[in-house]
Amino acid sequence: MDGKINYDSFNWFNDGGWEELFIVGTAFRIGVFKALKTGPLSLEALAENINSDVRALKVFLGALAGSDYIINSEGQYSISTEIKNKLADEESPDFVGYSVSHSFRLAERWLTLPEVIKTGKPYEGDRFSETVKGFVGAMDVYARVTANKVVDICLELNPDIKKMLDIGGALGTVSKLFAEKGVAATLFDTPSVIEITSKELEDHERMSFEAGDFNEDLPEGRFDLVYLGNVTHIYGPEKNKSLYKRVADRLSESGMIAILDFVRGVSPSAPYFGVNMLVNTESGGTWTIDEYTEWLKGAGFSDIVFHDVENRDQQLITAKLS
Repeated sequence: MDGKINYDSFNWFNDGGWEELFIVGTAFRIGVFKALKTGPLSLEALAENINSDVRALKVFLGALAGSDYIINSEGQYSISTEIKNKLADEESPDFVGYSVSHSFRLAERWLTLPEVIKTGKPYEGDRFSETVKGFVGAMDVYARVTANKVVDICLELNPDIKKMLDIGGALGTVSKLFAEKGVAATLFDTPSVIEITSKELEDHERMSFEAGDFNEDLPEGRFDLVYLGNVTHIYGPEKNKSLYKRVADRLSESGMIAILDFVRGVSPSAPYFGVNMLVNTESGGTWTIDEYTEWLKGAGFSDIVFHDVENRDQQLITAKLS
């Protein structure tokens, strides 16, 4: 796939691929890739399959073919095996369709920015507007890029981790890796997410699942590690400070917190991602080293270290109880 968009990161707007994002996002949303999953179709057959105007679809397919997302062979449209795996087959380990859908929805949200700046409030709608399954599927695509590095850093800092808590862990991309290394992993997320994830991972050893609101309470017990992957940017300072204090109350004596996010002043993407949170949340944003340090120290943490994470423009913040 020779397109410009990097579906493993948030940087599609920096890659000069916004036109391509709208083309591919639209194709995914209206079902072009899914319709071609089982074999070639003529223009008329494809238009009927996805309930589209023939003339408009022909122009649109020309753009898709020009970017090598579909193949036009003597009026028969098809997709390659690579595109099928990435954008049509939800069972493929290479599937990134949910990430495409999520990025497309974010682009639509960015178009509301002028109004958001005037009102200070995000536009109507929520982060699950592409369905809960679609949202957590997109988060899984992003998490795959950093998961191994996150696990390696945490185990290097504390090889004796026996129990860990993955807060807001979606499909358990990180907690699965810990479980595979012999750590008892608890995945904690909203009831609608846990309903999906617990079915996906019901046979996975050393994993357990709990549903709830981490802004209210956390699972009982003591954990050697509590991991917050892409959680901090959703909320403002007060909720983050409160969450870190609840985390401290759940850690063992030698326990550690690990936070993955875009750190403002370190990550080149952090200012842009702050705007993304502006159009999507009430109080979310990206935060500086000084802010993280203040919040963590206030919750009783010390030994605060900021680690760059390979393959994605993010940082992992680790800290231990004082």
